[in-house]
Amino acid sequence: MSSLLPLKPAPDTASDRELEPRLVGFRDESAEQILSAVTSTTARRILHQLYLDPTTVSDIATELDSSVQNVSYHLNRLQDADLVEVIETWYSEQGREMDVYAPTNSALVLFAGAERTTPSLTAALRRVFGAVGVVGVVSTIVHARWSVLTPSPSLRVAEPPVQQPDPTVWETLVTFGTGPGGFVLGIGIFLILSLFAVWYWRTYRPARSRSTRSV
Repeated sequence: MSSLLPLKPAPDTASDRELEPRLVGFRDESAEQILSAVTSTTARRILHQLYLDPTTVSDIATELDSSVQNVSYHLNRLQDADLVEVIETWYSEQGREMDVYAPTNSALVLFAGAERTTPSLTAALRRVFGAVGVVGVVSTIVHARWSVLTPSPSLRVAEPPVQQPDPTVWETLVTFGTGPGGFVLGIGIFLILSLFAVWYWRTYRPARSRSTRSV
């Protein structure tokens, strides 16, 4: 019975679908088809409307004051260029199925030139090392302040002060690692590496894959 009832739920937006932007260079194979599909003003208005609100052919025709046949023609060309897709189906009051169209990407960017289309791994690692350096400085300051504020055991009046030997490098490292400075350094490095790992898997790898496929 559900197919006989009008059904128009709110379609998922680009952010809900977790779409990513599409970067297309003028020299890419897909660039010519994309440019051909959006040459018409009507096609560009349709694409713009779908980015605002995924909807059906008839609703687009009403919004743009155009015919259903004209909108369908341009939608087919946009589909062939992989710019829009059918994401779900609505039903009219007469039970007729209506495809709901939406963009395939969160944004479309056409570019010319030799700019990088993928994030720079070298630049990201440079920022990681810079952040680790900052955390190292902060942890050193914390350790120094902690050493000054930590009270030393009181000496007996009858006993003369005994000069302690200078600590070895290993003893210094152990003292630093087991103190607040080492804790700050460890937490900082863990957070930096975690953020880098998230960036690598969610941003760099997908962008690298898209760039490889477009070559």
